[in-house]
Amino acid sequence: MKTNFKILIVDDEVLIAEFLKDKLMAMDYTNIALAHSRKQAFELINSFNPNLILLDIRMKNEREGIEIAEELNKNYNIPFIFITAHSDKDIIQHALSTKPSGYITKPFKAIDIYAAVHLVETNIETINESFLLFKDGTANIKLATDTILFAQSDDNYIHVVTSSKKYTLRNTLEWFRENTPSHMFHRTHRSYIVNISKITKSTTKSVFINQIEIPISRGNQPNLGE
Repeated sequence: MKTNFKILIVDDEVLIAEFLKDKLMAMDYTNIALAHSRKQAFELINSFNPNLILLDIRMKNEREGIEIAEELNKNYNIPFIFITAHSDKDIIQHALSTKPSGYITKPFKAIDIYAAVHLVETNIETINESFLLFKDGTANIKLATDTILFAQSDDNYIHVVTSSKKYTLRNTLEWFRENTPSHMFHRTHRSYIVNISKITKSTTKSVFINQIEIPISRGNQPNLGE
């Protein structure tokens, strides 16, 4: 069964990157991109939008992979798995500080590649299967958080808006923030929290979800990986 899970392989050794790609494709991971430099890596992160990055610790220099990992942690929300043949204690300790989602060691074994990648894929699916629970009149609602476009404060109420329905709850945006995944939602304004993945356009003063314009207050620009 083919999967739409998108994987970016970042390794300056072309043969190794191609070998990993072939192994993953044999496991039905067919949505794969390759980068052989730091510049290519970030270009593809922004255009390809990978779900997972396989990242060689050592590229042009000893710590280039770690430096890329540090930038991922700072500016992106993408899990990464280190590709490594290293046994150097200092490098491994530095790598651990970046909190990778796993390691694949050289020489590669197919079962190790599959186990590391599948674990991340399963964890992402679990995170994305979160729900917001609330009452709508007398009904108990279990709303999948990935269907929510945004939440808007309105005095003592909030409006939780999906593409098909608006729920009005006697609650606060703080309650909404505490009960939804922090990686999915961003507060752009004192009156709005938006689902980052639903944003279709962004300016310095607004974000858009299709034709809906939502204001951004100073300092609250969401990071869209640009």
